Amino acid sequence: MTVRARWVAVLALVVVTCGLSGCAEDQTPAEEPTPVLGWVVGDGCGTPVDRVKAEADGLVARGVADAGYRSLYVVCDAPTKPAALDDPALHGYLDERGLILSVVPSNDEGVDEAMRADTPLPALRTAITRHVMAAQPLVFSGEAALLDDAHVATVANRDVLAIGRDGRRTAGAPIQGDDERYSRAIGSQGLVVSLTNGSSSSRDLSFDLTEVNLAGDDIVAATDVWTGRRVQASGGTVSVPVASTDSALLRIG
Repeated sequence: MTVRARWVAVLALVVVTCGLSGCAEDQTPAEEPTPVLGWVVGDGCGTPVDRVKAEADGLVARGVADAGYRSLYVVCDAPTKPAALDDPALHGYLDERGLILSVVPSNDEGVDEAMRADTPLPALRTAITRHVMAAQPLVFSGEAALLDDAHVATVANRDVLAIGRDGRRTAGAPIQGDDERYSRAIGSQGLVVSLTNGSSSSRDLSFDLTEVNLAGDDIVAATDVWTGRRVQASGGTVSVPVASTDSALLRIG
């Protein structure tokens, strides 16, 4: 069954269920969807079909689609959707690759803060970290086929994406009002902390366990999901070296 067919089947099931039992207004609301993973393709309303296909093939070939980036967006503010991008043959081509294309306006929540995938790595990690900590959509632009392995590994980091797509979808907040340090609750009892170095040189960044309502002194440990590095608290403080414009994303526990 194709992706489009599965969506049709799901919608049909919803209609039948509502027709038989009614969709009462006092039903428990569904959980808010987790932030979307997506990719902006083409260059606006005039994007040719072959360009969409080529960029889609790049996402598949580089393993980016397999990491979860299956929603493609063409940004177009025209009142009428370009006919070429609504062609069933194009959507069938994408469907065969597990991809879905949408034409959206530039102020769409999913694309209005899209990140350039070819940004220098430290700044790219920081941009992704900030989106993750704010529970924002993770949407990129740029041709995946032209990315080097390090950039592909960064946008497709599964540990980072797992945090970004956490079902709790609770945005983090600065620690003690410090914009370089954020904490965010995930799951039922999980916690992540980000440390961002906005200065022009490398330096150690830290937080006290009491600042994030933790105790345990040297028992508490964290893993930087960007590097896989394990960090142990010392004297009630977690400290890590962070390069200029880079970020550490620490999963506590």
